[in-house]
Formats: sequence, C-alpha cells, structure tokens
Amino acid sequence: MARIAGVTPEETRAKLIDAAATVFANKGYERATVAEIAREAGTTNGAIYTHYEHKAELLVDAMRVHLDQSLEAIAPADWDNAKSLLTALATRLIKREDRGSTLLLEGLAAARRDPALAEVLASALTEREQFMTALLAESQARGELTGDVQADAASRFMLMLSLGSLFVESLGMEPIAPDAFENVIRRGMVAFVTGDDQ
Repeated sequence: MARIAGVTPEETRAKLIDAAATVFANKGYERATVAEIAREAGTTNGAIYTHYEHKAELLVDAMRVHLDQSLEAIAPADWDNAKSLLTALATRLIKREDRGSTLLLEGLAAARRDPALAEVLASALTEREQFMTALLAESQARGELTGDVQADAASRFMLMLSLGSLFVESLGMEPIAPDAFENVIRRGMVAFVTGDDQ
C-alpha cells in the first residue's frame, strides 16, 4: 500500500483531490495524467491507485470537493436579495475566475461519459437553481422584480446562459468589446427589475 510516512490516508486523499483539481483545470481531463497528479500532490502513482481505481473517480471527488467554488463562477449562493444576485451573475458572465470555471467545464464534458459525475453535477446545479428560484420568487412577492416571468423559468435561463458562456470562452472566440457586452448583459438582467427600481 503506497503511503507517505506521517500522513494519514485522509490527508493523502485530500492532497490528491486538490492536486487533481489543479491538474484537471490546467491540462484538461483528457490530457491530465495520473503521474502529473501524483507529482502535484507530492506523492506516487501508487498512492493514487490506493484510493482510486480510475482517473474518472478522482475527477468525481475533485468536483464534489471543489464544486461550490466552481459553481460560484456561474451562480453565486451567498446573496440575500435577487437584485444583488442578478448583478453578481452579470459580473460573472463578464469576468470569470479561471480555476473554478475550467474545472466545471472539464467536469461537464466528462459527465457525458461518466454517470456518477453527471449525477454529482446535476444534483449540485439543481440545488443552486432552486436557491435562485426561491430568491427570485421572494423578490417578486415583495414587488422588487417583475412578476410576469416564472421564477423557475428565469433561474433555468440564467443557469443556461452561465453554462453556455463557459463553452463559448473555451472555444477562444474573438471577444466582444467589454463595455458593449456588459451593456447587453445588464439590460437583460434589468428586464427582471420592476419599473421603480430600473
């Protein structure tokens, strides 16, 4: 059994998960190797195979541990009112944190082939979407947001927009001028706000 002296199996596993998140984000899931992950973690290939049978299992665990950070790149969870949530979403569409976004993108691509990973991502995204729906519905009830749009439909639209933007960025398409892009995004978000608050 491959172990590092003075390090518990739990500590080794945590190191492997952090290293895997870094390597997957930097190299992509397909190009990342077990040897690179072991090197990043300061351990051996054997240590990885002590804890994981396949590289895909390591990605699943990395996504579980780092999913909150990854989801923050597309749908923040720490807002107490819908207007600040909408502003945060607009900002994240314009400026992203690379590591979280990249790891999420790798996870989404790999989830097509890995049902366990797909389940982890679907569960986490559903939870985040439900949070946004509740926040929008509460703001609609208080008259802060327009009531002519269903909160769950608006949440799904925002989630789809955020996820889709990950793929557009990954293709390296010519960027739109930041001011023009920001204007379009903010106009779209303001459409949810009632007339008094625009």
